[in-house]
Amino acid sequence: MKLDERVLESLAEMVIGDHPLFPYRSSSYITEYFRRCGLHVAHDGSTRKWWAKDRLIELNLGPASVAGLPSDDLLSIIAELFDPLDFEKKCLPIEPALDALNTTLNRHSLVAYLDATGRCHLRNTGSGTTSSALQPQRPLSQEEIEQRKTLAAFLDSASEDDLTERMLVPFFQRLGFHRVSPAGHKEKTNEFGKDLWMKLQLPTGHWLYFCAQIKREKLDSSGAGGDRNVATVLSQARMAIDHPIFDSDTNRKVLLDHIFIISAGEITKQARAWLVEKLDTGQRRHIIFMDRSEFLDHAARILLDLKLDEAGAAALTDDDIPF
Repeated sequence: MKLDERVLESLAEMVIGDHPLFPYRSSSYITEYFRRCGLHVAHDGSTRKWWAKDRLIELNLGPASVAGLPSDDLLSIIAELFDPLDFEKKCLPIEPALDALNTTLNRHSLVAYLDATGRCHLRNTGSGTTSSALQPQRPLSQEEIEQRKTLAAFLDSASEDDLTERMLVPFFQRLGFHRVSPAGHKEKTNEFGKDLWMKLQLPTGHWLYFCAQIKREKLDSSGAGGDRNVATVLSQARMAIDHPIFDSDTNRKVLLDHIFIISAGEITKQARAWLVEKLDTGQRRHIIFMDRSEFLDHAARILLDLKLDEAGAAALTDDDIPF
């Protein structure tokens, strides 16, 4: 997403402190601010506002790692705006400044918010994508912990199709994947080991193709069959690798670059080792594992505003009542 010039001008005023709700910064402090954001530029003594605006215009053209949000460099600029120490030194409250920023960003359907550590993030109110996805190793906020519990409860009772369509489809969409397409019950016989397929565009404009094998239960290397047995996953993974998918955008068949093996339960170390051992060297590089714990940690941040039934699955019907 590219911000328009009016928004960038307002943002420049906030960065340099010409906006009354933000800490004032002289020339040297403006240079220091940009370097705190990992940007090695120096104010040249020209009019502070126009110099800052010109820099933001340049940063606005940079790459964005999260779909529906500004460039990564602009996200760094905005995150640094609310350093508590800067506001404490000037005896300024943060909340009114955050409201002022949100008034500016509203024209792009963006909202700024502070996490539990006080760091500022942006969320696209249309798609739900958030810049917090760029920091997967940070601790979960209290709000995210509660959402993790809600998502975990949903996993406990959801069907494989519910897991796919109601959680994984929005999950991958918000990560920037395109054409996220579940196979669904009606197409199970034709999915060739693919419960879900999607594609991701590289900054160069090229595309990588992905599919997902999705299981509700724990995957281990014991047993003689059934969906819980990793032997079933092995067979389906080989099938997915060998069978191309049809990309209707380009009207051609393409082979997959990677396969997500996703479980709503645990994927044991023995299962991972057994599966990798059974695949040849060329096939191993395709596999990406994601089990319950890993998925919930990511989804709690990325799907923070996702609404699910409290019971986790569909409401009861007359057919479910045993009397």
